[in-house]
Order: sequence, then C-alpha cells, then structure tokens
Amino acid sequence: MQCKLVDVFSKQKLQGNGLAIFHDCQGLSKRQMQAWTREMRQFESIFVDTNVTPYRAWIFTMEEELDFAGHPLIGLSYYLHQQFGTPSDTHTWSIELNHKVVELTSRWRGKHFLAAMHQGAPELINTLSAKQSEPFYAALGIEQLQPQDLPVQVISTGLPYLILPIEHGLSKVSFSTNKLESMLEQYQAKFLYLIDVNNFEGRTWDNLGSVEDIATGSAAGPVAAYLYQQGLTTEPHISIQQGRFVDRPSEIKVELTCDGKDIVNIVVSGYVTHVGDFTLSD
Repeated sequence: MQCKLVDVFSKQKLQGNGLAIFHDCQGLSKRQMQAWTREMRQFESIFVDTNVTPYRAWIFTMEEELDFAGHPLIGLSYYLHQQFGTPSDTHTWSIELNHKVVELTSRWRGKHFLAAMHQGAPELINTLSAKQSEPFYAALGIEQLQPQDLPVQVISTGLPYLILPIEHGLSKVSFSTNKLESMLEQYQAKFLYLIDVNNFEGRTWDNLGSVEDIATGSAAGPVAAYLYQQGLTTEPHISIQQGRFVDRPSEIKVELTCDGKDIVNIVVSGYVTHVGDFTLSD
C-alpha cells in the first residue's frame, strides 16, 4: 500500500500540519483505515479512491472518522495535482465525502504548491449568552479573559466549531475538564476554537485537551466568518496563525465573498510541502 506524507499550511518541511495520504487503499474497511491512521500518528489521515467520479475520500483522526476536515483536503490536492495534473496549470478537483462534495483548486506558485478549498457559506448554529459561555472559559482555565462585548458562537462550514474569543493570553490555557465534549454537544458543536481577536492567532485541541492541533482548516472558515461578522476586520482576505505552541508554525489564508453583510462563500487556502513517499506492508 502506498502512502504520501506532506506538511500542510507551510512552505517548509517540519512545519505546518503533517498529513498521511493513503492513495492505494482499495478494499480497506473503515476499521482498517482507523488502524492505519493510528499507526501513522498524524493528527489526521485521508484515504482516497480515484477510480470513481467524483473522487471519494475518507478522513480519520486517531480517535474517529470525520465527515469533514480542512488540512486533509488541502493536502490531498498535492497528490492529485502530482498524479493527474500538469505542473504549469491550475486544476480543480471534486471530492465526495460522507455528506457533501467539496471543490478544491491547486497550482504551483513558483517553487511552492498552493491549494484551496471552497467551503461555501457559513452556518450560524448558536449564539451563547455570557453566562452560557462562562463554563468554556473556565474549562480552559482562563475565566478572567472572557471579553465583555464579544459573544461565543457556534459556526459551521461542514464541521461545527464553538468560537471562543479572547483579546490576549493564548499562552495561559490550562485544561481543567474532561467533560468538554458533552459541554459542546449542548450547543451542537464538535470542537472548540480559541481565537485571539487582536492578532488573529488561534488554538484548538481534541476534547480531552491532550493533543493540540497544529493548523485547522475546517475551523478557519468559521473563525474568519466570526471575525468579519463581529466587525473585527473589514477585509475579505484574512490570515490566521496557528501552531506556535507546538513548534509547528502554520498560516491559513481565508478569502470571503460577500453580498452586502452576508458571506456567500469562503475559500480556505494554504501551501503544501512534500515530505516523503512510503510503501507499507499489507
């Protein structure tokens, strides 16, 4: 079985978010996909079948299958461009996931490979009151950093995130709960994303707080929508920094298409760097 390793949201190896792409995986069950993801120890892995149209992909973390994720799809573009595209052209790819089809574009920009993912319009699922928001700040040990004038919201472009704003203090986080998943479920959120609204830098974790994600493409669209709709930026082009606290600096770029005050489409993009190719024993 063939596997390609890339780093996503970085122009350099050993930065950004690592990804294992399994592109020779016909006949694997989902249980086997989960096992191979755990074997590779990446935050997420993606499995793709290019013998069907549109191409079919499955995304796994080390704990579970996801219906949607950002950096695996951005990274997958590298393999598709290398395998089926031409270096000098821009290509578009349609990827079928469990519940939606995602459009990707890819091209080389000089020596660097750039890929983009079309996320569509954001969905505002919930807006929490200040009192409802307090337990989430407490769960991260940052009760004193809860802003008075910025709401906590649940926004989705495929995966619902609870957007938790702060004005400073990303380094002060200290997890103090093992019940975050059930807390999030109350508001129809899957994960929490902490965003410094002054520097546009974020952090997110698994729901036990044991693993910090390096660069979260599925959260970038909801976060950018939040920043724009709360008046924290008037620019349709937004850059989000992530990964500093795990020594894997990453940059996620987001482009908003707006009709008046409404966001009608979100495009998340980033650079992808090739790390290596592997042959795995069956």
